[in-house]
Formats: sequence, structure tokens, C-alpha cells
Amino acid sequence: MHQHIANVIENLLLEQGLPVRPLQELATKLGPDTLLSAVQADQLYSCAISLYRSEGLVNGAHLGIDLGQRLELVSIGMFGYALMTAATVGEVINLLLRYVKAILPSIEVSSLHNDGSVRLQIHANHLPARLREFYVDVLFSAVKHNLAVLTPSTAAGVAAELPYDRLEKADQIFSGCVSYGHDIASLVIDKSILIAPINTSDPVAQSVFRRHCDRIIGKDSHAGLVSEQVKHQLISCRSHFPTCSEIAQRLNVSESTLRRKLAKEGSRFQLLLDQVRYRLAREYLQQTDLPVAEIAVLLDFDNATNFRRAFKRWSGKTPKALREGGFISALAERSF
Repeated sequence: MHQHIANVIENLLLEQGLPVRPLQELATKLGPDTLLSAVQADQLYSCAISLYRSEGLVNGAHLGIDLGQRLELVSIGMFGYALMTAATVGEVINLLLRYVKAILPSIEVSSLHNDGSVRLQIHANHLPARLREFYVDVLFSAVKHNLAVLTPSTAAGVAAELPYDRLEKADQIFSGCVSYGHDIASLVIDKSILIAPINTSDPVAQSVFRRHCDRIIGKDSHAGLVSEQVKHQLISCRSHFPTCSEIAQRLNVSESTLRRKLAKEGSRFQLLLDQVRYRLAREYLQQTDLPVAEIAVLLDFDNATNFRRAFKRWSGKTPKALREGGFISALAERSF
């Protein structure tokens, strides 16, 4: 899937007369069309943003909007086909919420319903500002664009609330239905269009695509486990991990109930936190050139010494040894 998206970005770069080789080399290094981890996705899109800004382009800050407008649903493979064959706009939105972590793994998207609208809100405060804005731009402009393709009558029913200063290109994309300076990025969808039919709807094909997508993301086997839900919450908030109490609130249970459910699954909150930190540590060490001290900060450690000590406890080796030799102890690997 990421290869298709990288190809779209390459075309945008070529149109501006910008180099594409660094992006091509990185996309090749990340491998074939598999799902990217959050670290890999951030690395790929950060490279694209840097290239897009490399010559001081006036519109360099708008790669996300440009990409979103070019990102057809077929570009995201089975997930796109599942959305294309949905029955209504409401079903498209529900499926997007279900699969967005597979498409853009670095962000968390929630829905907020009120009397007249549904708000899709992006939570990505753990990311650098330009990367956070990129994800907002690409997701919101892609949804706007593809809803207009799937059911043209919805054009007036989608607005945006953006967390940054006025952007002329955003004004154009949303036909003026956009406001700025908000604390949270929100795509506001009028409830009246949720029942609008999709012109490519195919219930039989949609059922097949959805089952395939669910298998890809593991929804069939693990999504119901409380421990998986906790890990999902931790991964989405990396660099400032929530406490057990905070996660309990997000899952609408008491902290004691959450701990009891984890114990029933043979797990503990601290164990899950260690597993997530170790998983992310391996990705940072093996897929980036970040100094160990910076990785320690990203993983919410007080200092590099504490991170090295924890990593040695998890894997039996130091961070430097993993980078140099790629050794991962069997015991630590089985934890994931």
C-alpha cells in the first residue's frame, strides 16, 4: 500500500522539478506492500515533506493537501475497496474509523456525535508540528475528495476545523467551509448526508473486502482482548504514555476493573507498557539513525541511562548491540 502512496508523492515532486531518489530509496528499503509501523510511516512522510520543502516552494507546506487530493481509494488497496463498496456515507465513515490505523498508523482518530453532525477528530500531539499538520491535511482532504467522488451530493456537508493559521489552499478545498485556530483538528460531517448512497456500492463484494481487511489488521482474533486495546492506546500516545488510570477512563472502566481484566488475560499494565516500549525501541534503533538519547526521550524515559538499563533487561543486549548486530533475544521476541 505505501508503495502506491509513495508513487503519488513522487509524481507531485516531479511536477515541481524536485528530486525523488531519496524517497524511492526509502520506499524500497521499507519493502513490498506491507503495513507500515508508525515509525516507518513517520520516516517515509518526513522524507517527503523535507523534499517538498527543499527548494523553498511557496506551497511546500501543503504536501498533505496535494497528496489527499490525488489519493484515490484504489491507492490504499483492500481498505480502499472496502470503503468504495460501502452502502452509505455513514458506513464509509465507520469503516474509515475501523481501518485508519492501518492506513495512517501514527495518528488516533475518534468520532464525536452531537445533534447535527459527526466530528472526526485527529489526536497526534506526540508528533512534530509539521508531521502532525501533514497527517491532518492528507486525511481531511482525502476524505473530502473521495466523498465527492463516491457521492457528489455530499459536497456541502463536509467542513473542517483546523489547528493552525489560515491556509488559502484549505479554503479552496473546503469551499470556504473551514475555520482555524482550533485546539483539535476536526472534520465536521453533517448528519443529513450520512444516509446518502454510495454510487459504487456492492454489498457482496464489500463483505469479501471487509473480511480480508479484518484479517490483515487482526480484528478477528485479537481486537476483543483488553490487553490489545491497552497496547493500542499506548502505541497511539507514544512519547507521553498514559497511566493505567487514564487508559481506564478512555475505555470507560474503573482502574481496578481494567487491572482485573488484564490479570484474567494473564497480563499486567506494566508488562504491556514494557512490551510497547521495547517494540518501539527496536523500530527506532533498526529503522532510524536517531541517537539513543533522543530515542530515550521519545519513549518517555527520564534519561538515556535508564533507557539503556531497561533495554538490557528486555533483550539481554544494549541498544548499541542491537544496532550493530540485530540480536533480539528469543524471550523478548516472544513477548510481542
